[in-house]
Amino acid sequence: MEQVGNEGRAPPGPPLVEVEGIWFPKFFETNRPMKEQIDYIRGLDLRDDDVLICAYAKAGTHWTWEVVSMLMAGKVEYRKQSKETVMLEVVELEGVESLPSPRVLNTHLPVNMLPRQVKDKKGRIIFVYRNPKDLLVSLYFHIKQMPGSSDLALQELEEAFLTGWTPFGSFFNYMKEWDAFIKENPDLSIFKASYEDMKEDPVGSVRELSEFLGVNAPPELCAAIADACGFQKLKHAAETMKEISPHFSRPDNLPVQMFRRGEVGDWKNHLTVAQSERLDAAIKQQLDGCDFNFRYTLWEDGFRGLTLR
Repeated sequence: MEQVGNEGRAPPGPPLVEVEGIWFPKFFETNRPMKEQIDYIRGLDLRDDDVLICAYAKAGTHWTWEVVSMLMAGKVEYRKQSKETVMLEVVELEGVESLPSPRVLNTHLPVNMLPRQVKDKKGRIIFVYRNPKDLLVSLYFHIKQMPGSSDLALQELEEAFLTGWTPFGSFFNYMKEWDAFIKENPDLSIFKASYEDMKEDPVGSVRELSEFLGVNAPPELCAAIADACGFQKLKHAAETMKEISPHFSRPDNLPVQMFRRGEVGDWKNHLTVAQSERLDAAIKQQLDGCDFNFRYTLWEDGFRGLTLR
């Protein structure tokens, strides 16, 4: 998406660094500049048993990572480390290379910044997406915790979101590129998961992930994992059990809170009718022809939201 008038100027939010038109939080940089980090990621050696969870920011990466980690371990046990310790754009990649198999990795990077070996059928990919309205609201509260962002207004981020001028890059470009990648690579092992579908049927979603990963977890384990990875239990685990990366700290030195509400439809409490309509128009215009089933609320009558085909 063209970003008229924004060339060279950072999007609203914390201090940022730009690589190939994508703006990343400056605190993501660890032992090397962000451009070198991306180059390193592209050349990263993947293993056949790797699992790579890919999602735009605030689309459900933490949740999915915990579920997959438990499935691969074959037991209900929270990992002491946070998912940021295996988030490709944040960590020292030498540490990732030394991890034992199977590795459960994650990233918010666009397709063209992933390891090149993903096209060599190395490992499995889980692509998670969420309806753009809840995602935008969650992203807003997430960014406001970051240094230099406390005065950020939702309207300011909404306007930036609509033009693709946001931290982590354009949501619409990200989704279009993933849709094209999935369609152009039918032989790759890719599981496409909807946040809302997982929320509606957590046990069924865990079972489907188990089958995709080839671990074939028994029904009682799937149910136990779904229960342990419920929003409130994950939030409690994150706040009391996890080793938080120092890079994810607020100005008051407290850790950035990764879990806020976790609800489907919370956007109604924050977006105006006009903002919702602008998002509807942008989604229809930008993602027409993409295979995503965006669900903006969960209904018992089976309403399935807006399907883009």
